[in-house]
Amino acid sequence: MSCHDRNDQIHRYLDEEMDTQERIEFETHLASCRSCQHSLTELGQAIQHVTAAEWLKAPHMFTEDVLSQLQEISPQKRNWRVPFIKYTGIAAAAVLVLGMGMMAAAPDEFALQAKNTQGLIVEDGKVIIPEGSRYQGNLVVQNGDLEVRGDVNGNVTTVGGKIYRAAGADISGEVDEVDEALEKLWYFGKQVWEDVTAWAH
Repeated sequence: MSCHDRNDQIHRYLDEEMDTQERIEFETHLASCRSCQHSLTELGQAIQHVTAAEWLKAPHMFTEDVLSQLQEISPQKRNWRVPFIKYTGIAAAAVLVLGMGMMAAAPDEFALQAKNTQGLIVEDGKVIIPEGSRYQGNLVVQNGDLEVRGDVNGNVTTVGGKIYRAAGADISGEVDEVDEALEKLWYFGKQVWEDVTAWAH
């Protein structure tokens, strides 16, 4: 065992946690090892200083005095968390109500939201991106299906429909099928929120 590994033994020796055999072996090593003697002396002195130290009690009202002086130095700032939490709740409620309204007002018939329709095939409630073509932008198909045979550089979403992707097709963005009532509510609420934040900026 190296002297570096004997630190634990030094602690146990000072704390009188060794059994008789272990103490005899350690004291035998200690008699011939200057490094361990030095470590034992230093640690022993440190323990004596700590145990002999006089613990001072803070004066009466010390904490209160320090805090009041700090408040005088730096004027109390308004807590921004309270109005933030308050208005966040109001905004969430508004988004929920608007989302429900939009979901109720959403058409039951087929609709397509796209930056442009160039290169898209729209037929029988289905949007097709042909094989070998690349569509730039996001696509949202409501109450219809989307069949991706080529590539899309953007997000694709169907609301009340399915997304079919051919084996060689590539979609670089997010793929989302919104079908359940709560998912639709979340989707329309998110759309309203994005419109509101874009308008606010």
